[in-house]
Amino acid sequence: MYQFDQIKLVIWDMDETFWLGTITEGEVRLPDAHKKLITDLADAGIICSVCSKNDLHPVMDKLSEYGVDDLFVFPSVNWEPKGNRVRQIIEDMQLRPVNVLFIDDNPSNLAEAEHCCPGIIAELPEIIPQLIRDVDACEKKDREHKRLKQYKVLEEKHTERTNYASNEEFLMQSGIQVEISQDCLAELERIHDLVLRSNQLNFTKIRSSADELKVLLSDLEVTSGYVRVADKFGDYGIVGFYAMKDDRLIHFVFSCRTLGMGIEQYVYNILGRPELTINGEVISDLSNSELPEWINNDNTAETAEKMKIHDLKQHQVLIKGPCDLFQIYPYIADTELFDTEFTYASDNGLTIESTGHTTHIVESLRLTPEQKQRVLDEVPFTDKGMYSDNIYKLPYKVVFISILTDANLGVYRRKDTGERLAIMEYIHPLTDSANWNGIISGEYPHSGFTFTEEILRNFAEKYEFLGRNIPEQILENLQYVRKHLSKDCLLVIMLGGELYYEKNTFEAYMDRHLVHREINALLRSWAETQDNVKLLDVNKYLTDQSSFYDHFNHYIKPVYYALAGEMVEIVNEHTGSAVKETSKLMMVKIRLKEMLAPVYYRIKKLLRK
Repeated sequence: MYQFDQIKLVIWDMDETFWLGTITEGEVRLPDAHKKLITDLADAGIICSVCSKNDLHPVMDKLSEYGVDDLFVFPSVNWEPKGNRVRQIIEDMQLRPVNVLFIDDNPSNLAEAEHCCPGIIAELPEIIPQLIRDVDACEKKDREHKRLKQYKVLEEKHTERTNYASNEEFLMQSGIQVEISQDCLAELERIHDLVLRSNQLNFTKIRSSADELKVLLSDLEVTSGYVRVADKFGDYGIVGFYAMKDDRLIHFVFSCRTLGMGIEQYVYNILGRPELTINGEVISDLSNSELPEWINNDNTAETAEKMKIHDLKQHQVLIKGPCDLFQIYPYIADTELFDTEFTYASDNGLTIESTGHTTHIVESLRLTPEQKQRVLDEVPFTDKGMYSDNIYKLPYKVVFISILTDANLGVYRRKDTGERLAIMEYIHPLTDSANWNGIISGEYPHSGFTFTEEILRNFAEKYEFLGRNIPEQILENLQYVRKHLSKDCLLVIMLGGELYYEKNTFEAYMDRHLVHREINALLRSWAETQDNVKLLDVNKYLTDQSSFYDHFNHYIKPVYYALAGEMVEIVNEHTGSAVKETSKLMMVKIRLKEMLAPVYYRIKKLLRK
């Protein structure tokens, strides 16, 4: 039964359906309304394919003559029965028959397709006027034809796959890169679209509204992320989303465009295989606890680079740093200009904080590729993302970084060759054997890595502990960074908080406000002498203990909102853009939630008792 809102693909017969006439008998004529319809379908994110009993070249040449050949994918043009061919198109495009409309003037072909593809919407050409009306009435969300381009990538992959002996061999050579980001509110529209439209890889089948997703993503106890995928064929964009609370997945959903790539298996294992109640039928098995070896492997550097640089020519701002900058970012409403490099979890579960540490920002440029690889090869609790050098390679107009991790992480130096490495809290040096039992047992923070005495001993033999960066070393690093950024790039430095947190229970944070005070004073003096250095000072908004949330480095949301406003002003001034922060109405809701949070947690604690 025809239902327009469930259609993702239209498969067209050609003769006496898409065009008038039969191509083997002479000239055919394409009605203007049909030509416009194909474009309108693409604008609406609905894809078109061909299933015709004809010779391939005359049909494709005629489509090219009418200027619409590039609006079709996976064409099937030959003289074989149509039922199995329609089924094959649907399978190759990784869709379900219930989301496909097949239009043909021959009732026998329609019956054959219905037999081979149960659930397919099979209609005579009389349906076309209704289709035109429905497309005209719908919202056109994809005028850049991003969805069509993604299916063209899938078509190219399908063609190349035939050159390999096995699917695994093909995947190993595909250069698949997966990137997980947490700024979900900034991508709410795409996430909502995934939740509503995805079926085959929607494990929980919860169809949340946009407002419900906003509430969920604002919940302090919910961990969420979206998944981007790229390979050597192209960038698939955002293809996955998860939301998790109390180690239970509320949403776990992926686009069928990545079906067969192992993306959902990879993400599920990266998340630590949390509780997941599967609702209805899905066509993916999550039982394998191994990470697919073809994802983010060492042979995909070219693809990783392609993914990092994809569309970055239009991006003019980089935010590179730890949780203080990460917490500000969701309050920026327009992030098209922005790239982010936040703290992340590596493939082995290690929390990588050092990507925003000034030592690593320096080392990413100073070290040779061979030096970087040597560190990565001999130190198992490192990750290549530590050495991201996009900050230097890409033409950013504004770069935001933070001194937060400099005041916390320990810095180590390779004894014979001098490579520096910032990793884990300085207060329990990894090279001191007196700390090893605490590190191995988890008594001391270990960033999620499973340490052994052998690993620590090998590290201590090659590396020496330098302590955490002193203010003068931080300034020296920042001067190096400033020198090697483009001349027109504005470097914005997020300062640390100087207000003492009375509820602190962490030994490493007892004097942190004083350490920040020393660093900030030095940077304030330096910034006054620089034309292209600016400071983002959280201390303007830290009034008293009510400014803290639950940690010395964690503040209530109005503080981050105020900082987002400053960030927006800086970006607009230096890029000529019109970026905005989130609305005041949203902040009223956030503030109300902050006020009620203590009551909520007290009640929850009592209930648990």
